[in-house]
Amino acid sequence: DTKRGVQLYVKRVFIMDDCEALMPNYLRFIKGVVDAHDLSLNISREILQQDRQIRGVRRRLVKKVLGAMKDMQANNAESYQKLWDQFGRVLKEGLIEDSDNTETLLELISAESTRDPAEVTTLRAYVERMKDGQDTIYYLTGANRATVENSPHMEAFTAKGYEVLILTDPVDEVWTEQVTEFDGHRLQSIAKGQVDLDLDDAGDGEDSEAAEREKAQREADFAELLPWLAATLSDHVKQARLSSRLTTSAACVVGDANDMTPMLEKMYRAMGQQVPPVKRILEINPKHPLIGALRTAHAKNAEDSALPELAEIVLGTALLAEGGDLPDPARFSRLVMERLTPTV
Repeated sequence: DTKRGVQLYVKRVFIMDDCEALMPNYLRFIKGVVDAHDLSLNISREILQQDRQIRGVRRRLVKKVLGAMKDMQANNAESYQKLWDQFGRVLKEGLIEDSDNTETLLELISAESTRDPAEVTTLRAYVERMKDGQDTIYYLTGANRATVENSPHMEAFTAKGYEVLILTDPVDEVWTEQVTEFDGHRLQSIAKGQVDLDLDDAGDGEDSEAAEREKAQREADFAELLPWLAATLSDHVKQARLSSRLTTSAACVVGDANDMTPMLEKMYRAMGQQVPPVKRILEINPKHPLIGALRTAHAKNAEDSALPELAEIVLGTALLAEGGDLPDPARFSRLVMERLTPTV
């Protein structure tokens, strides 16, 4: 339908279709009629944008529309889900554009999660299900559910029973950069910042002290390998550190808490914006046999010419596992083939 938005009438006289001043862009799917009585009949679009009365009408309309959506969500979940499936991506643009209604829009979000592939959840329902002692809402963005579910970042959360929101719309990459909490609970990407579920589960007391001692011992064991990895892969990563996210994978790549995601970088570049590449952090699994063998080989002979190539393979597999891009696919393929050939 080419006619969209809200029609404006003044004293029952039609003025214009699609009166953008009355409804924000993220509610562009809403249709209706507004009949104002205190405006001039020859008012222009430009004047409308500056008119104080129109701004007041707009605020009231937005609150009324969002309130109606909340009522539908609470009283007719099936109909609301159909609405969300059709317009949810657009509605989430409001989290970027409309800071006055952030909390209401967050209440309206319907998202997939790791809890049940057949069901969606709200943030409120997620909070009500959080584990004892958990104060953070965890999420992961990605191209699709399969990529997110199979990401190495998910391993420890799955193993320890933490629910993770699965966000796969492109707009999710943007609004999660701006919105940092919901109802007092921090929103955190499990692919960013420091995550230590071992310490979280340990709580206070002797268990916590034991977990701290174990962590300190691992740091000491890898004190030489980590700076070597960071230096060897310095063209692509800014740091190497031990991971508490991994249970089966050898490595993963993460960002700092405030870093832009690779997907968001791609989106900005696709729009023609100049975005400097962001170096990320290589996290390695100290319990993985390959990482253990790499540490042993490095301790035995740090000058072994084969070790830097093995480090490249570790980084490359981490990037592929999260659905990322290799810096040099042809070189990576050659390195893997050279490693595999002697085993055949």
